[in-house]
Amino acid sequence: MEVSLKRMLRVKKVFFLGFRGGFTVFDLERSLTTYFKALNLVKLFNESSLQILFVGAPLFLENIIQKEVEKSKHIFIREDSWVLGSLTNYIQSGLSPNLIVTFNSDNSFASKECFKRGAPLISFVDDRCDITFIDYPILVNLKSKGASRMYYNLIKQCSSNNNV
Repeated sequence: MEVSLKRMLRVKKVFFLGFRGGFTVFDLERSLTTYFKALNLVKLFNESSLQILFVGAPLFLENIIQKEVEKSKHIFIREDSWVLGSLTNYIQSGLSPNLIVTFNSDNSFASKECFKRGAPLISFVDDRCDITFIDYPILVNLKSKGASRMYYNLIKQCSSNNNV
């Protein structure tokens, strides 16, 4: 337990700069760099015909994102529809994605499953999240429209060049 806590603090230290006025300040430049790496990864997986699972979305964009993902070979699952063990017990669930992308404040359900399964995880998270097992943490204000647009643009990469 102590080792994982030390790792989590070390990982967070890379992104978090400190506190100001009661708010957490994190490195937006590093988060943006991670976002561009994630965009490239999504493009690569899409062009390689590898399946991407999107879990969760900003509430006001959920239906739009679901329709966008349906145009592609990828899968969208609403956060409240996620069943624990879906990735690690993929024989029963039928889910066997090569990449997982989440947009939520409590991503612990997917991060541990991705880690166990060996699937890369891109996750839009805020300062309350444990980013220990996230390969591409994109720290944003989850309630902002800017973060929602970033997530939507990432998904658009999958439907604009559909290789079914």
